Amino acid sequence: MPQVGGARPRPGPGTTPDVRPATRGRLSPADPPTVEEIVAVMHEATDDRHGYRLRALIIVLWRSGLRIQEALALGERDLDPRRGSLLVRNGKGGRRREIGMDA
Repeated sequence: MPQVGGARPRPGPGTTPDVRPATRGRLSPADPPTVEEIVAVMHEATDDRHGYRLRALIIVLWRSGLRIQEALALGERDLDPRRGSLLVRNGKGGRRREIGMDA
């Protein structure tokens, strides 16, 4: 089909082989929140079921190192208090794994 006006479509970003993002191959240092910041957020949570759930989620993320989607997908059946573990049913790459938790 002929092009109107002779204009050619512009290639999308990253399609030109000699153009690379400036950050490619560079790693940024981790910048986790401090303990004081985590505790301050937990103190701001309300004393109702939503606040309890938020505090529980923060503790699970903080102590287990789970990704947010892994933590949000947890159910009560995934907790084994006898063994002190959490079962991540669908982790990164679709893998299953067990995470140890402290008391």
